[in-house]
Amino acid sequence: MILSLRQIKRRIKSVESTKKITRAMQMVSTAKFKRSEDVLYVGRPYYLKLDSILKRLITSLNPEELSMHPLLEERAEKKNIAVCVITSDSGLCSVYNNNIIRLTEDFIAQHGKEKVKLVAIGRKGFAYFAKRGVKIAKSYVGLHGRYSPETADEIADALVGMFLSGEIDEIYIAHTHFGATMRYYTRVRKFLNIVPAPAGVRTVEPKEPSEKEGGVEFIAEPSIERILKDLIPRYISVKMRLILLDAFTSEHSARMMAMQTATDNAVELIDSLTMLRNKARQASITGEVLQVATTAEALKG
Repeated sequence: MILSLRQIKRRIKSVESTKKITRAMQMVSTAKFKRSEDVLYVGRPYYLKLDSILKRLITSLNPEELSMHPLLEERAEKKNIAVCVITSDSGLCSVYNNNIIRLTEDFIAQHGKEKVKLVAIGRKGFAYFAKRGVKIAKSYVGLHGRYSPETADEIADALVGMFLSGEIDEIYIAHTHFGATMRYYTRVRKFLNIVPAPAGVRTVEPKEPSEKEGGVEFIAEPSIERILKDLIPRYISVKMRLILLDAFTSEHSARMMAMQTATDNAVELIDSLTMLRNKARQASITGEVLQVATTAEALKG
């Protein structure tokens, strides 16, 4: 009984040490999550407005005019497709990496492993697909969920370079999108070529604004071509920044929740072990009392 009591005490001490670690990691992840979330919510309205303006301009073009900018070109034959997958560099973030890896696997299976190249952001995705023989064109590891505009722009420039050189005909990004109420979901978005918006709001030759097809027509000066030339690089940069922020915010949220769950489980386990320790101690004391009473009775006889 004494040995068993020692084992219980040792286990309680071990679980308490684990609880301290998980609680500290939860606090660190919470701080990182708050910083990333603040930047994301500040930048998201700007991107949405920029996206709306660009899609309206693109919708105003006829098929021949779409060739005025190389990033608008949709190639008839898509020999090579790239998918940029964003995972974390470290674990302890629940199913965050598993979900995005599974989605990427489905994408690769759908388009054919022989024609898909991977751009891996994060060590988990890089290690997983490298072991399975997927062609990895570029990799960015060691970011550890630390967002910087410079890193986002570097990745965007690399993807644009792959598209403009003809190495890749289409580029997609598999990542997590952070929504409201601490939820995130995985999705694959087309990055290049830039896809026109559905028919609806259009731009026309300069004239007085008027209502048409449910939207407001507007004047483009000096020309749509000039505006697209200046707007598209900015759009690509902002879009990549928001995608990276979405992914990192989701990662910190997942790790924060995982560490909170681990801490709560540790507290429950400590309570259970404490009760077990008390029962063991009580049983030990009861046994000693019985032994004393039995000895006293024996001495009387």
